[in-house]
Amino acid sequence: MSYIVQKFGGTSVATLERIRNVADIVARTVKLQKKNPVVVVSAMAGVTNKFIKFVNEMGIFEGDAEYDQVVSSGEFVTAGLVAIALRNVGIGARSFAAWQVPIITDANYGRAVIGSIDPNGIRKNLENGVVPVICGFQGISPEKKITTLGRGGSDLTAVAVASAIAAELCEIYSDVDGVYTTDPNFFPEARKIEEISYQEMLEMSMHGAKVLQAQSVEYARRHNMVIRVASSFVDNGGTTISHKISPKPFCALAVTHNLSFIKIVHEKEGDIDEIVKILQMHVVQVIHKKILQNGSHKFIIVVDKKQTDFIMNLLSGMSFVSSVGREMVRKSFSQINVIGTAALANVSNHLIGELKKSRIDAFIGSSSPFRIGLIVPSDKLIDAVDALHKYCGLSA
Repeated sequence: MSYIVQKFGGTSVATLERIRNVADIVARTVKLQKKNPVVVVSAMAGVTNKFIKFVNEMGIFEGDAEYDQVVSSGEFVTAGLVAIALRNVGIGARSFAAWQVPIITDANYGRAVIGSIDPNGIRKNLENGVVPVICGFQGISPEKKITTLGRGGSDLTAVAVASAIAAELCEIYSDVDGVYTTDPNFFPEARKIEEISYQEMLEMSMHGAKVLQAQSVEYARRHNMVIRVASSFVDNGGTTISHKISPKPFCALAVTHNLSFIKIVHEKEGDIDEIVKILQMHVVQVIHKKILQNGSHKFIIVVDKKQTDFIMNLLSGMSFVSSVGREMVRKSFSQINVIGTAALANVSNHLIGELKKSRIDAFIGSSSPFRIGLIVPSDKLIDAVDALHKYCGLSA
């Protein structure tokens, strides 16, 4: 049998009308393409955020099993509604919670890691002409408690299920029709990318692009699972991500908005590397770090503003951190991440020079062999993206 996994994000299932549209897409896969789909769904748009707000107001945060119990509940509703919609168009279907598959994870509540997936129940339903509709974002711990896979975790569910059943393709449907050279919401000149490598997509996902969860891309890379990113509202081919695509010198610009500066006072010289290591273990990207004065045991890190409270709580619990606080910075900053193999050629100075031609000051943020991070004032972001988009040959 030829298997395909189709994942539908929150905007694709936001209303009953859109859920019926999802059923039509899946029905076409069965009737016209003669393929056997497994469906993975997110909660309806806005539902998970509402549940997160509820538990936070009750004093519960990531890391508590009850947090996962609450915030994962939106997927139960969506999976049931999609299964009903499929039956209404003549397609046999049944919904599955993660524990019914089962999708086994560790007990890292809020950011659980998938250990194994039993494909037998999924395959048995497919052989009987029944489409499994699986709750994304969820897992089950060794203690038989519901876990969640981090924000965007339904992407990871889809890729992992596709790998477990040896599917030929994993399709990720949302309200965007593919991967773009930069975010088209604030830069309309962005161009859709037809094909992209795992490494390029991983760098984009880790540094501002919201198309795919980074862990799902890394999982796909390790298991050689082809992904197609497409829109559930328009059919224009989407973007394919696979090992067959060679990385390009310049591929895209991913933007991290709203950076926050945190000042840390520690006890001894070796603490800095230890602090950064601990932050990275908690999936915190340190975008930039600067020692304020040699021998002062003070330094500043630049991080995503959304993670500020989590980071400050984490650092405050470290015995070798004397104090931690937000550093008041007059300007708002963003990081433009230039993705591509040109990073290996050390072109940072050329990129900064290009920005200076447009009277934009920039300094180097976090970088990697596939990425150069440039921190710029947020009020100059559009101009900076425009200049780099043209310089890197990304414009149409």
